[in-house]
Amino acid sequence: MTNIENVLKNFKNKNYIEALEELDKILIIDPSSVEKLNLKGVILQLLNRPDEARQNWINASKINDKYYDSYFNLGNSFMDEKNYDDAEMYYSKAASCQPENFKIYYQLGFLFMKKNELKKAYDSFIKSKNYNDNFSPTYYNLGIVLNNLNKKNEAIDCLMKAIEINPKYTDAFFLLGVTYREIKKFNLSKKYFLETSKLNPEYPYLKGAIRFIKNTLCEWNDYEKELLELENDIKNKKKVTTPWQGLSLFDSPSIQLENTVLFTDNQKKNSHEITAKQKINLAYISANFCEHAVSNQLSEIFKIHDKDKFNTFGFYLGTKIDDKLEEIKNSFDNFIDISQTSTEKVIHLIKDLKIDIAVDLMGFTRSNRYKIFSNRCAPIQVSFLGFAGTTGLKNMDYLIADENVINNNYRQYYSEKIIYLPNSFMPNNENQNISEKKYTKAYEGLPENSVVYCCFNKHYKITPKIFDIWVDILKNVENSILWLNSAEEDTKKNIFDYSKERGLDPKKIFFTKRSISYPEYLSKHQLADIFLDTNPFSAHSTGCGSLWAGVPIITVLGKSFANNVCASLLKSIDMEELISQNFDEYKNKAIDLGKNPSKLLNIKKKIRKNVIHSPLFNSKSYTKNLEKAFSQIYQVKKNKLKTEDIIIH
Repeated sequence: MTNIENVLKNFKNKNYIEALEELDKILIIDPSSVEKLNLKGVILQLLNRPDEARQNWINASKINDKYYDSYFNLGNSFMDEKNYDDAEMYYSKAASCQPENFKIYYQLGFLFMKKNELKKAYDSFIKSKNYNDNFSPTYYNLGIVLNNLNKKNEAIDCLMKAIEINPKYTDAFFLLGVTYREIKKFNLSKKYFLETSKLNPEYPYLKGAIRFIKNTLCEWNDYEKELLELENDIKNKKKVTTPWQGLSLFDSPSIQLENTVLFTDNQKKNSHEITAKQKINLAYISANFCEHAVSNQLSEIFKIHDKDKFNTFGFYLGTKIDDKLEEIKNSFDNFIDISQTSTEKVIHLIKDLKIDIAVDLMGFTRSNRYKIFSNRCAPIQVSFLGFAGTTGLKNMDYLIADENVINNNYRQYYSEKIIYLPNSFMPNNENQNISEKKYTKAYEGLPENSVVYCCFNKHYKITPKIFDIWVDILKNVENSILWLNSAEEDTKKNIFDYSKERGLDPKKIFFTKRSISYPEYLSKHQLADIFLDTNPFSAHSTGCGSLWAGVPIITVLGKSFANNVCASLLKSIDMEELISQNFDEYKNKAIDLGKNPSKLLNIKKKIRKNVIHSPLFNSKSYTKNLEKAFSQIYQVKKNKLKTEDIIIH
């Protein structure tokens, strides 16, 4: 056996030290062999000696500046260290050596994905596909990029092609499920999640995705059994559902915290000092500065921030451009699109701009970039509004809440320090218009003389337990109907079938037509008599809309932040009589109001009066309290005091 054969044998058997010793002997005799220098670099990289590995590849490229392998391996080595600029440089040199090698464009595509330069990633993957249209990972990653560019149908085509090439491509099946869910083709979403389960029943986050899509379809078979399995899996440290899905599955702050910590790639806690200046640099970070529930709640707050005390920055993560985006963009002193910017560069940018307080409006909702916060971008980091629960992040300093959504009994399950705002944590737009267009029951297809119970929450928030109570309410109140949010046909059918099984005529259930605008959506609310809240995920922005339209909401208290938002809204407008302590009380309140028109009328009058005079819809008062909180946490950080919970009065 020759020396080189011995090297290759040891290499194959993963005896890297022996292989390296043999190779060094050969290189003494043949120091100019680019192939052997390249192999030495590969072995050193496997031995976790990257600097030495790279030196060998550089030496090889000096001997032969057209040697592809050394450049390609240098690119991979720098990619491993997240040094994307140097990686890109060496991949580009490799491409100049072999301009038709699909692998190099695939790696460049992957690199641009990591840098969040999605358009460049797309171009590179397309180039890779053009040189080899039979490599399934190229199509899969194109699916990811197109998803993030909000080109869902093109993403689906690519993922289908990936599966055609590799029928056991589990990742592609799962992403198809996610993509179909996002374009509201829920039965197809379920189909591909179940296909994923056939390939790998323990695929991360799959069990929760299946239960969540069933909830969206109001398909409640095995509901309690699957919920218990998910809870036990979380307790056993298994990654089975996302934090966002967990909010609608569990009314347990303890389980939600455990689940969220499992999800996050939690960095070590670190600290940045504040640079003293005349004004506080305050940044809001979101993908939802476009037409969205979060922007509807916050748009007025952005406009009336005290510009003598705060320099305001909006960092936009999204790709959607609409009139709402233009309105919000003009509310900030500075507005920066970071949708195509890598996490690392965003962090550097925020540091360079000397941002004092960075506010995350996303949490773990769709299109979030939580790693900007888990790696710390600012001296003070605050979670607010978008995600109604703990982030579990070591570097998230504060969570904005109130004493109603975070009960003292469950304070221990929130990793952040809490900023307790007075009244409700929920911001509102006091100038929000209700359309002057007067809708009629006939227009919406509702019976004229009916008692209209409604719930305009998303369907995934409806549980079989709460729906069973609704059935009992409808059976007990004459001429009553249930008016739900617009739904896909599959969801409607499941609701009708479930109702029929429980002895309720499906003709008592109606669905809204989609509204053209938010003011029209609010106007339609006025046709309803009573809003029946969901549990364990209550009405949030929808609750604000209903109260603004004068519709009473009956809710039931729970344990979690997400579950108690509606109670927070009702307390802040002095309507505690609509808050129930348990499900029996919830049902009885709903029946009582439905049977007593005069009592219902008085409740509606009280809501209209209280809404006008309450702090819930006083944007100026809310903004002052929010600014008071920001000023206080700024002083704590500036003076190097201990971070504690803060109560704003």
